[in-house]
Amino acid sequence: MAPKRGIDPPEPELLSAKRAKSSATPNPDSRSATPLDQGKIAFEVKYLELNTKKKLSKKERDLSDSADFMESPFVAQGASKPGELDQYYTVVPSEEWDSMKKYNNFIIQGEVYKNNQFVFVRGENTPKDKTVEDPKDFWVARILQVRAKNAQHVYALVTWLYWPDELPAPKKPASDQVSAAGGKRTYHGSHELIPSNYMDVLDVLSFAGKAEVGHWLEEDDNLPYKLYWRQTFCRETQELSKIREHCVCGGHFNPEVAMDICENDACKTWLHEKCIIDNVLTTLCDGKTENKVKSEDSKVKLERSQVKTENGGSVEPDTNGSTSKTSGKKFKTDRKVWEGKFKGKLIPGTDKTPTTISITELRTGGRGTWTERVLCPKCGTLLE
Repeated sequence: MAPKRGIDPPEPELLSAKRAKSSATPNPDSRSATPLDQGKIAFEVKYLELNTKKKLSKKERDLSDSADFMESPFVAQGASKPGELDQYYTVVPSEEWDSMKKYNNFIIQGEVYKNNQFVFVRGENTPKDKTVEDPKDFWVARILQVRAKNAQHVYALVTWLYWPDELPAPKKPASDQVSAAGGKRTYHGSHELIPSNYMDVLDVLSFAGKAEVGHWLEEDDNLPYKLYWRQTFCRETQELSKIREHCVCGGHFNPEVAMDICENDACKTWLHEKCIIDNVLTTLCDGKTENKVKSEDSKVKLERSQVKTENGGSVEPDTNGSTSKTSGKKFKTDRKVWEGKFKGKLIPGTDKTPTTISITELRTGGRGTWTERVLCPKCGTLLE
C-alpha cells in the first residue's frame, strides 16, 4: 500500500512529520485524523530550542514559560549522541492543555489503554472496515501522556513511529535507498517501524487498537516480534540512527532476506548471499581457479582499457569500480567482471551437507554447470 502521507522536507524545519487533520479548519501540520466535534480543541505541539545561546523572541519566551521536557522512550544503539531524541516542547493552546487533569489510563469500548503503550491510529484515508490485522493501513504511535477535560474530551500526547515507505529522502543520497524519492532502505523489513521524536495531541477516539512493537537489538537473527524497531529518525537532524554493519560489504541485515554466518570463532561474520556469490565468481574470473578463465578475462580487461569516449578521449579502469576519462572526470559502473560469463546460485547448508554454490558458465564451449564448496569472503574458512 502506498504511504498515507508522504513526508516532503519543507523549509525551514525540513520536515513536517505529522498527518493531515480532517476538521473544519484543516491543519496540514497534524497527523491526527479525528474530526473536531463541537467543543473539542485543536491542540498543537511546538518544539523549543532552549539549550542555545541565541536570544529568544517574545513568542519563544512565552512558549518557554509553559515548556515541558520529553525524555524519549526510544534509545537507539546507533544514536549520534546521548538523548538524541530528547527535546523541549509546549502544547498550545497551553492554558487549555494545562487546565486538564492527567490520567495514567483510559478505556475505549472496554479496552484499557495506558501510558507508554503503542497504539494503531486511524487516518482519514483508513477504510472504516479495516481491522488491525492489516497494520499498514494504520499509523502507529506511542502514548506519552493522557489528559481529559471530561469523559467526552480525552486527549493523548503521542510520539510517532513511521513505516519505512513514509521516510523522506536523506540529505545526501545513500547507496541503499530503495528509490531516490524516498528514505526507505533495502534493509528495512515489511514489519519494521522507525520511531521519531515528532509529537502530536490526538483525540483518543482515533485509536483503533493496541499495537505490540518490540525493540530488536540485532544480536541474532531471531525476531520474535510481529512489528519491531531498531533505529530512530531524528526531527532535528532529519537522519536515521546507525545500525549494525555486517558482511564484507559493510551493509546491513534485512531479516526477510537470508544471510549466512561464518562458523569460524575468530570471524563469526554474517554474509549476504549476493556478496558470497560475487566473491566466488569474481575469484573465478581473476583466474585463481581456472587458467582458461584468466586468459579470456585478461583479454576483456584489455578491451575495457581501450574503450573510447564520445569525444575521442580514452577511458581507463579505476580501482574503486569506476572509470575515469583522461580529463580527470569519473563515472561509476556497477557491472561485475563475471556478468555475461558466469552465474551462481547459493545452496544453503543443512545438518548433513555444507553450503555450496552451483556455478554455470554462460559462454559457448564452457564447462556447463558444476557445484563447489564456498569460502568465507572475509577469512577464507569453508562455510558449513
